[in-house]
Amino acid sequence: MIYFDDFSCQSWLYVLGQKRSDSYVLLEHSVKKAVHFGLPYLASLGIQSLVQQRAFAGKTANKLMDALKDSDLLHWKHSLSELIDISIAQKTAIWRLYGRSTMALQQAQMLLSMNSLEAVNAGVQQNNTESFAVALCHLAELHAEQGCFAAASEVLKHLKERFPPNSQHAQLWMLCDQKIQFDRAMNDGKYHLADSLVTGITALNSIEGVYRKAVVLQAQNQMSEAHKLLQKLLVHCQKLKNTEMVISVLLSVAELYWRSSSPTIALPMLLQALALSKEYRLQYLASETVLNLAFAQLILGIPEQALSLLHMAIEPILADGAILDKGRAMFLVAKCQVASAASYDQPKKAEALEAAIENLNEAKNYFAKADCKERIRDVVYFQARLYHTLGKTQERNRCAMLFRQLHQELPSHGVPLINHL
Repeated sequence: MIYFDDFSCQSWLYVLGQKRSDSYVLLEHSVKKAVHFGLPYLASLGIQSLVQQRAFAGKTANKLMDALKDSDLLHWKHSLSELIDISIAQKTAIWRLYGRSTMALQQAQMLLSMNSLEAVNAGVQQNNTESFAVALCHLAELHAEQGCFAAASEVLKHLKERFPPNSQHAQLWMLCDQKIQFDRAMNDGKYHLADSLVTGITALNSIEGVYRKAVVLQAQNQMSEAHKLLQKLLVHCQKLKNTEMVISVLLSVAELYWRSSSPTIALPMLLQALALSKEYRLQYLASETVLNLAFAQLILGIPEQALSLLHMAIEPILADGAILDKGRAMFLVAKCQVASAASYDQPKKAEALEAAIENLNEAKNYFAKADCKERIRDVVYFQARLYHTLGKTQERNRCAMLFRQLHQELPSHGVPLINHL
């Protein structure tokens, strides 16, 4: 009789998980054998590995959750607490992959709550597993995406206490912390600070680091250098089948083109990104791509079509998007409304401009929560012009004064407002 320890089981599953051609068949076979021989731990690991592969292959969320439900039954039946944690962490990651931040937040909070309850019981060992660290990192990033930076800092503080710098899983929160700091620096227009964080990010995740270096270069108007970096990264990620990053790079390359006044060249990139996000059911990236397509249509002078296209993307972004993306979406709606109103008669035009100002107020609130002063500056500049057109002098002067204050406080990078999403 042959006995398998946990390490050999996990090693075998890892080997199966790396194969591309017949890995599904091998994993399914291993799960059936594990169930047949009464090995719940191995059976559950096999199911979780299958779910991970199928998530990256673009299977629907309901099918993945059904599969995880089967493994959860094994966990609770055999009191496999470690695998319960892994399952919840995996659900958190799947919901984030598919752009469902509310569901991801719920799963991460559930794991935190379960461990808080366990800690109350005397003699229960503190949970220092990788799954717990992964879930908490997701929780910190989800809070930061919504502008809840104090809450994100509290989660990171807990991670640092639970997983000291030299501990096994410390690199998870280190990368998470660096990414949040980077995003905040970019939002605040502090590109040199963001650039200084790239080295640390690259040391922890080379692909993420290269991508963020390109983002900084792009923000600093170093378009040629950013383009070279993004092209190399695109080829590399296509070889690795890193679909999420491929789509992100395509969107960044498209932005380079329209900021260089070449929106027609950007369109094939955006359509390729949309096809990939639809194929792999990455709903949030699909919505982000549609947002970019609408912006390209605005630049090309067809704002009515852009506004129509926006209705496809706006709901998922407002429901599950990062606070910054919500602001960008509402700002774009306002721009399209203003551009569409150019051909209206005076009463209808005034009504459209008033509606645009309301959407700009909403965008400004989102940007304020994200602490993004550069975008607030863009919004109040746009509002001042609209108030001037409507003959509202007092409101115009108030926006103009706020614009002047922000313009003196922040550096200007010379990017035309119309070419900035």
